[in-house]
Amino acid sequence: MRTRLLFVLAAMLAFSVQNSSAQLRFTGIRLGYLDPKGSKPGLVLGMDLTAQVDESVELGLTLNGFRRSYQQVTAIAQQVSAGGIVEQQVQKELEFTTFFVPIMGEAIVHFGEEDFHFFANAGLGYEMLWNNENNFIDNKRERRYYSGFVWLAGGGFQYRTGSRSAFIGEVFYHNATVKRDQNKNAQGLPIWSQVNLSGFGFRGGLRFGLW
Repeated sequence: MRTRLLFVLAAMLAFSVQNSSAQLRFTGIRLGYLDPKGSKPGLVLGMDLTAQVDESVELGLTLNGFRRSYQQVTAIAQQVSAGGIVEQQVQKELEFTTFFVPIMGEAIVHFGEEDFHFFANAGLGYEMLWNNENNFIDNKRERRYYSGFVWLAGGGFQYRTGSRSAFIGEVFYHNATVKRDQNKNAQGLPIWSQVNLSGFGFRGGLRFGLW
């Protein structure tokens, strides 16, 4: 798996700098919301490292992180003070944390050079998922790791807010199915466990250093 991951990252890096005389630089930060099929929805934070090929096209890398936490707690006692403060004693029974990171080579195409214009973007890369589950009732703790390929397609608008900065808003589709425990059953057939992280999302952010 490590060899495949290194190959994918090397291919993404080569793709991102090919046909570009400029060096990659930090050009954007994005915050949004993603609703994957195999997980509860949550916030996604990302950053762009791109190089400008010409006035319309950027190539580079994008790194994103998604995190979702859930706790199940139950109130087991309650008391009211003389001042009217209601105090509860609670116990935590379950705790889940889902975190995944897609790393992609990306292409951004701008439709115009005006202060307000539209753009489209696409990415291809590798995704890693970590899932931690704590069951305090049964005193069980489990950690799972999944990985697989990912692609993304989206589009939105860019509005120039300063001499070197712009605000962006976009909608996107994120497609990934990550796997673990790839093996064979008693009949010799391939088996594995997987999580479908595909879903739609939206995000906004700032881009800078493009002019």
